[in-house]
Amino acid sequence: MPRTMSPSASPARVAAVSALFSRRSLWQSFLDIEATLAEVQAELGIFPAEIAAEIRSKANFDAISEEALAADIDRTMAPVLALARALAAACSPEAGGYVHWGATTQNVMQTGRTLLMRRAHSAFMERFGEVMDKLAGLAEAHAETLTVARTNYRHALPVTFGFKVAGWIEEMLRHRDRLAAAEPRVFMSLWGGAVGAMHAFGAHGPEINRRLSQRLGLQPMAVPSRAATDPVAEYVMLLALFSATCSKIARTLYSLMADEYAEISEQLDGDVIGSSTMPHKINSKVAVEVIALAAQLRSQVPLALEAMQPSHEGDAANNYMMYGQMETVCPMAYELIDAMDEMLGCMAIDAGRMRRNLDHSASYIAAENAMMVLAPAVGRNRAHDLLHHAIAHAAARPGGLVDELWRHEEIREAVSRQALEQALDPSHYTGRSAEMARELAGVARSAAREIRQAGR
Repeated sequence: MPRTMSPSASPARVAAVSALFSRRSLWQSFLDIEATLAEVQAELGIFPAEIAAEIRSKANFDAISEEALAADIDRTMAPVLALARALAAACSPEAGGYVHWGATTQNVMQTGRTLLMRRAHSAFMERFGEVMDKLAGLAEAHAETLTVARTNYRHALPVTFGFKVAGWIEEMLRHRDRLAAAEPRVFMSLWGGAVGAMHAFGAHGPEINRRLSQRLGLQPMAVPSRAATDPVAEYVMLLALFSATCSKIARTLYSLMADEYAEISEQLDGDVIGSSTMPHKINSKVAVEVIALAAQLRSQVPLALEAMQPSHEGDAANNYMMYGQMETVCPMAYELIDAMDEMLGCMAIDAGRMRRNLDHSASYIAAENAMMVLAPAVGRNRAHDLLHHAIAHAAARPGGLVDELWRHEEIREAVSRQALEQALDPSHYTGRSAEMARELAGVARSAAREIRQAGR
């Protein structure tokens, strides 16, 4: 999807995450696993350490021809077999005989992709921290910026824009918690041989599984079944949940860019064109991208659930579904969070327009406050009825809501006119909007620091 870059955008980082799943990068991850397997087996005395060192030294594309490997894969349609053969040929005859010892194709292919997923996830979480910092900045800057809360598309109560952002922050914090809690379940190695019962590894199987996983920075499966694809499915669904929040935020901002609202705008380069035929148009470029990318990411969920249902102890059809998702979803999620970061960085808030839009509801929008001021004297339900009827009549008579309410003797006996006027002033009725905005801004900054520290 073409991008209009704001200063917050990072096309190089998006490209780097996509490149993780390139052919060369993927095959190198397979080679790294083959070398690590050999080192673990040498530690356990299965063969001499010199053999493992030889395998490690040749597990790269300085020793192996990428083009020759590609040709062999095209011929055999067996990527890991071709790779093991190429690595063995690059090694001394003795070391070559121990390449891929006891392993099977899915062990290497799934674990290799999981390594790349984990690297992409680390990059994703780094950007997550940047998004939290930007949300914190918005919440702080607009903790007092008066705006209107809308429910069912209608004016509800006066709040501050910082309060709206605080709600987004708390939702993002829940995504942070979900992703962090899922990491040990998602980033697992699959190392159990042909069907997962460690037949060819013998008594060394459990220790190979444990040590290999530890060296790779992954969690070992107690039962490394080739039919267990739920870790990837869980990650897809967690990213889909995240995407829904991104889309919700983007849709809110997108709607507030409409001329009838005009409360939000994207500050992009002056050469950016809104329409090829209407020179006056200033269309969203970034919020719409967030919405589209988020929808594409969510569309991956049904396929993830299909991939979770292989037959018996393994099924290549489901493997292909899962591998495709591992290579697709991670770059897509990173592109989404990059666009999210860009959107928050280029958003301009028109506080004056927010206040003017709120003023369309005049004092009516603070009617709940007046009701609660009257309630101790006349009762909550009676106060509600008085306000409801007064609002209906005020629209058809000269004066305003205060004048209409002041016609009622029981209201004059209950409160002073000054107290009534103050109660109906929207700027005096924003609840704890400002306090919540500042509190959640602080929490967001702390979360961003924790994310950065965890990534070091």
